[in-house]
Amino acid sequence: MDDALTLRAALEKGPRVAVIGAGFIGAEVAATCRSRGLEVAMIEALPVPLERALGNEMGRLVAELHRDHGVDLRCGVGVSRFLGRGRIEALELADGSRIPADLVVVGIGAAPATAWLEGSGLELADGVLCDESCRSTRAPFVLAAGDVARWPNRLFGETMRIEHWTNATEQADAVATTLLAGEGGEAPYAPVPFFWSDQFDRKIQFAGRFDPADETHLVHGSLEERRFVLLYARQGRLRGVLGWNRPRWVMKYRGLLREGTSLEAALAAAG
Repeated sequence: MDDALTLRAALEKGPRVAVIGAGFIGAEVAATCRSRGLEVAMIEALPVPLERALGNEMGRLVAELHRDHGVDLRCGVGVSRFLGRGRIEALELADGSRIPADLVVVGIGAAPATAWLEGSGLELADGVLCDESCRSTRAPFVLAAGDVARWPNRLFGETMRIEHWTNATEQADAVATTLLAGEGGEAPYAPVPFFWSDQFDRKIQFAGRFDPADETHLVHGSLEERRFVLLYARQGRLRGVLGWNRPRWVMKYRGLLREGTSLEAALAAAG
C-alpha cells in the first residue's frame, strides 16, 4: 500500500515514466500512466509483451495495442544501467540507447517467499509442495494456499503454482473446507485458473492453461478488431480460452473447461 500511494503521488507531478518488464504488472502500469497523458516507455527483454502468459502471436497484439496508444515499447533488449545524480534521470539499455525517465517501475517477476520455511521439514520446490487437497506432502497437518502453494491439479493433469488473486481466494476457501471437514474429509482442489487484465480500452481475460504447442481456434470476432475469443486445445480436449472484450463468452467457456469438455463440444457451443 505504501508503494502504491507513493507511486500515485509521484504520478501527479507529470513525470516521464519508464517501465521495466512487460508482463501484467508492467503492461498495466504502462497503460494506466499513458491513459493519464504521461510520457511512457516500456522495456521488455523478450520479443513481445506477455509472451510467457499468452504466446508470441497474442504478445504481438498487445505490443500493437500499446504502440497505438503512444507507448514507446522496446522489446528484445535489457537494461544496463540506471543513470542520474541523486535521483533517476535516464535508463541505459543493452543496445547503448538511453531513455529519459523521472520515475521507473520495475516489474520483472516474483518468487515465492519460502526462505523462512527452510529447515521446517516441508518439501519446498518453487513453493510449498502439496497434495491434491493442498496438504503439505511431508506434513499433512500443514496446508498452503495462494501464491506459495504448488499442487497437482487433476483437471489439467499437471502440477501448478498460480500467482493470481482469484486462485488465492478460491484456494483459501478450499483449504478452510478441508480443515473444517476433518480427517478423511478432503476434496481435491481442481479449479480452472482465471485471470484478467485491463489495458486501455481492452479487457483481456484468460481461463484454463496455455502452452505454445496448443492448437488454437478463433470462434468469435477478429484479431484485427481486437475483440475476439480464441480457444486452446490439445489432443481433442479444450484447455483454455482467451477473450478480448468478450467477458460473457469467456465465462461460458470457463464453465465448459470445468466440465472437461472436448474441443468438438466447445466448438459446437460457439454457435
